[in-house]
Amino acid sequence: MHANINRFSVRKGVMITVQILINGRVILARSARNVDPKVDAEDSTYKVDDGSIIKHRRADGAVKLAKKLLDTIEEV
Repeated sequence: MHANINRFSVRKGVMITVQILINGRVILARSARNVDPKVDAEDSTYKVDDGSIIKHRRADGAVKLAKKLLDTIEEV
Protein backbone atom coordinates (compact mmCIF):
# COMPACT_ATOMS: atom_id res chain seq x y z
CA MET A 1 0.00 0.00 0.00
CA HIS A 2 1.32 3.45 -0.89
CA ALA A 3 0.10 6.83 0.37
CA ASN A 4 0.58 9.85 -1.87
CA ILE A 5 0.43 13.28 -0.21
CA ASN A 6 -0.16 16.19 -2.56
CA ARG A 7 -0.40 19.76 -1.25
CA PHE A 8 -0.63 22.87 -3.37
CA SER A 9 -1.87 26.45 -3.23
CA VAL A 10 -5.11 27.37 -4.91
CA ARG A 11 -6.99 30.63 -5.17
CA LYS A 12 -9.33 30.14 -2.22
CA GLY A 13 -6.89 28.59 0.24
CA VAL A 14 -4.67 25.59 0.58
CA MET A 15 -5.82 22.15 -0.49
CA ILE A 16 -4.46 18.77 0.50
CA THR A 17 -5.31 15.46 -1.16
CA VAL A 18 -4.39 12.03 0.18
CA GLN A 19 -4.68 8.98 -2.06
CA ILE A 20 -4.16 5.29 -1.37
CA LEU A 21 -3.13 3.31 -4.39
CA ILE A 22 -2.89 -0.44 -4.88
CA ASN A 23 -1.11 -1.62 -8.02
CA GLY A 24 -1.22 1.96 -9.32
CA ARG A 25 -5.00 2.29 -8.95
CA VAL A 26 -6.56 4.77 -6.53
CA ILE A 27 -8.75 2.86 -4.09
CA LEU A 28 -9.34 5.68 -1.59
CA ALA A 29 -8.90 9.43 -1.77
CA ARG A 30 -9.75 12.33 0.49
CA SER A 31 -9.29 16.07 -0.10
CA ALA A 32 -9.68 19.10 2.13
CA ARG A 33 -9.46 22.85 1.70
CA ASN A 34 -8.18 25.30 4.29
CA VAL A 35 -11.22 27.52 4.93
CA ASP A 36 -9.27 30.01 7.04
CA PRO A 37 -5.95 30.42 5.16
CA LYS A 38 -4.07 32.88 7.36
CA VAL A 39 -0.35 32.74 6.68
CA ASP A 40 0.70 33.31 10.30
CA ALA A 41 -2.03 31.23 11.96
CA GLU A 42 -0.97 28.40 14.28
CA ASP A 43 -4.26 26.54 13.89
CA SER A 44 -6.08 25.89 10.63
CA THR A 45 -9.59 24.72 9.83
CA TYR A 46 -10.04 22.36 6.88
CA LYS A 47 -13.31 21.45 5.22
CA VAL A 48 -13.12 17.88 3.98
CA ASP A 49 -14.75 16.76 0.72
CA ASP A 50 -17.28 14.72 2.75
CA GLY A 51 -18.42 17.92 4.54
CA SER A 52 -16.66 17.25 7.82
CA ILE A 53 -14.35 19.77 9.49
CA ILE A 54 -10.80 19.11 10.70
CA LYS A 55 -8.81 21.35 13.04
CA HIS A 56 -5.05 21.14 12.54
CA ARG A 57 -2.00 22.79 14.08
CA ARG A 58 0.33 23.82 11.26
CA ALA A 59 3.37 22.96 13.41
CA ASP A 60 2.21 19.32 13.50
CA GLY A 61 3.00 19.00 9.78
CA ALA A 62 1.37 17.62 6.66
CA VAL A 63 1.70 13.94 7.60
CA LYS A 64 -0.42 14.39 10.72
CA LEU A 65 -3.02 16.25 8.63
CA ALA A 66 -2.97 13.43 6.07
CA LYS A 67 -3.60 10.90 8.86
CA LYS A 68 -6.55 12.97 10.10
CA LEU A 69 -7.97 12.95 6.56
CA LEU A 70 -7.61 9.17 6.33
CA ASP A 71 -9.39 8.82 9.68
CA THR A 72 -12.52 10.36 8.07
CA ILE A 73 -12.84 7.41 5.67
CA GLU A 74 -15.14 4.59 6.74
CA GLU A 75 -14.20 1.21 5.34
CA VAL A 76 -17.03 -1.05 4.23
